[in-house]
Amino acid sequence: MCCFRIFCDGSHRIASLVDYLGDRVQESLREAVYKKAAIDTANEMKCNVTAFNGNRSNLEFHLMKSLAEKEEFHSFITYIKEPKAAFEIFIKECVDQYYRDNSRSICDALKINLDRFTKLIHSAIETSCSITISRQGDVSSWLDTFCSELSAHLTLSHSDLKGVKHHDIDLLKEAMTNSLEKVMENLKEEFSLCDVSNINAKPYEILYEQLAGCWETCPFCKAVCTNTVPGHEEDHSVKFHRSQGISGQRFHKTDHLVTDICSSYVVSDECFMLNDKDRHPYREYRTAGLPYSEWSITPDLSSLNYWKWAVCRFQSDFEKYYNKKFEGKGEIPSRWREITKQDAISEIDR
Repeated sequence: MCCFRIFCDGSHRIASLVDYLGDRVQESLREAVYKKAAIDTANEMKCNVTAFNGNRSNLEFHLMKSLAEKEEFHSFITYIKEPKAAFEIFIKECVDQYYRDNSRSICDALKINLDRFTKLIHSAIETSCSITISRQGDVSSWLDTFCSELSAHLTLSHSDLKGVKHHDIDLLKEAMTNSLEKVMENLKEEFSLCDVSNINAKPYEILYEQLAGCWETCPFCKAVCTNTVPGHEEDHSVKFHRSQGISGQRFHKTDHLVTDICSSYVVSDECFMLNDKDRHPYREYRTAGLPYSEWSITPDLSSLNYWKWAVCRFQSDFEKYYNKKFEGKGEIPSRWREITKQDAISEIDR
């Protein structure tokens, strides 16, 4: 921001100062209104959109449902390989849809908040003038008081105006009030367009932060830990593990993708490879060091129909992506092919 310089005298100096302040107030007012809209939208969505009614696990099931409905492999692989990115994309899509469905009410809310913040500014102008006059202060002290009165609501920088002195406070009050009216007219016109794409504040970032939780993934199948607290002390865990092949796991010394899940392997006599030479029993996975020792994998001989359907639906895509096959020990059971997309969605939509 370039330092503000006043070279003229009298009312022209006041007008120049007010124009400058009007620009700064308009920028800050716009930012404050949009920020409030972002917070309000996030809160409304947590109440009105089922994907955001609960915790991160609830959000994940809605994400999975969305992926199944779209049937786009690139979205599935993003979810599997980059879960944080997949959640961000899904939340942003939900916010964009909410904006499309509620654009008029959101624009009305912008105008309501504009009126609210404008009243606060009017009050700050009155208070600043009264205090400055009673203390026989100058414009610089008026500016200090004005910015202080609004500090909880607007962000205003006045360090470059410290040298401004000896102006008529009553004239400044009148000029600032008139300037604020112009600011309001400009912003009301902007908000009336109902173009919510102009909203710089991002409700999806608020929702993402509130629902983030832990992002550690199972060392075998890459399912995301369901703990809602980042950096939690308890072991990582997930409610449902996946067929390991969807994350690229293969049987040792083959190019055959694994169809089984780790929660069934941990009660078997099977082993996994720590490296190209060292085999380690699944039953004793916690003794294999990090990251295995930080996970609690509950024995479970069942797996979600969702992932069985996904393996069948995208078999060729997975095989091409990993340059491996669901063959040999990893051959897909024929009964999996009887599972429909609706079966998969219904199971996670309960």
